[in-house]
Amino acid sequence: MIGTTLALYFARQFAVLVIGIFVFFFLLIFAITYLEFFTRSIGSDEFDPLQVFVLTLFRVPSIAEEVLPFITLFGSIAAFVLANRRLEVVIARAAGVSAWQFLFPACLVGLIFGVATTTLYNPASTFLRKWSDEIASEILSPVPADSDKGGPVWLRQATEGRESIIGALQTFNGGLSLSQVTVFVFGKGGAFLQRIDAEEAHYAPGAWTLNNAIVTSADRRPKRSASYMLPTNLTRGQVREAFDNLESTSFWELPGLIESAQLAGLPSARYELRYNTLLSRPVVLLAMVLIAAIVSLRFSRSNELGNMILAGVGVGFMLYVVSKIAWDLGSGGIVPPPLAAWLPAIVTILMGATVLLHLEDG
Repeated sequence: MIGTTLALYFARQFAVLVIGIFVFFFLLIFAITYLEFFTRSIGSDEFDPLQVFVLTLFRVPSIAEEVLPFITLFGSIAAFVLANRRLEVVIARAAGVSAWQFLFPACLVGLIFGVATTTLYNPASTFLRKWSDEIASEILSPVPADSDKGGPVWLRQATEGRESIIGALQTFNGGLSLSQVTVFVFGKGGAFLQRIDAEEAHYAPGAWTLNNAIVTSADRRPKRSASYMLPTNLTRGQVREAFDNLESTSFWELPGLIESAQLAGLPSARYELRYNTLLSRPVVLLAMVLIAAIVSLRFSRSNELGNMILAGVGVGFMLYVVSKIAWDLGSGGIVPPPLAAWLPAIVTILMGATVLLHLEDG
């Protein structure tokens, strides 16, 4: 069995490189995000470079969380390649240490990082994301509907003999507050009655309060209203299910939301999928470590370092694509959420372990 000193050395080297690459990507994402927000807010009356900086600082942690698997993959590849460059892998093998033994510290660190990011980093990033959403609703210009953000989110409601369709470009406060709101109101038989454009909308039981609204009807000129009340029979749970941004929902909040949705008879697939995705994160990071380990073992026996690194990145990208497809299937109710969240990572681990067994033990 590998000694404690050697195990701690490998674990420390691995952790330092992964954290270093995380910091690099964090700063890179910060620069790109700040430039985007700066461009979108520069024409706003509320433009303030300091506010844009704070907005970016609060938003980047949640963005960086989404690329954690790739950060772990790149950090693992860097750690194993560096160990090969220093001949540490060769020396360890000569001392009778098998690949599984010197991989164990890295796998353990990967699992610890996964648990820490799910239980500690995620709640912190979602807390900051909520603040960033509120700041963004005040200073950012609307995102065009055909942008890569996916356009507005729409919700249909019927009350008092009328039907209305509510759309919002941005949401905050758990989906109970909307910004850049557009409402189409229809009467009996689907006859168009009016359109309402408002800067913000806030939900309260029984009605939406639309601030700084412009009401346009078919037979009259547009009328501005400081506060417009739009009746609704939607419950708080129904509104959250439609508008809530899961990226602003903490890991520890999800079980309560799942239970509330199920008690209210509302679909809970989105919440269940998000919860199981966060639960499976340690397994995903472990899969990335195994993919990187394949690069390390092959490099010790060949000179095709570049090709093997590209192969490792390609497998990691495939896992990302498959995970996104599984997410779409799970959120649509086609596949059970636990299966959609766990299956890609488990299959990747099994494939990585199989390849390692073949390379190490023949």
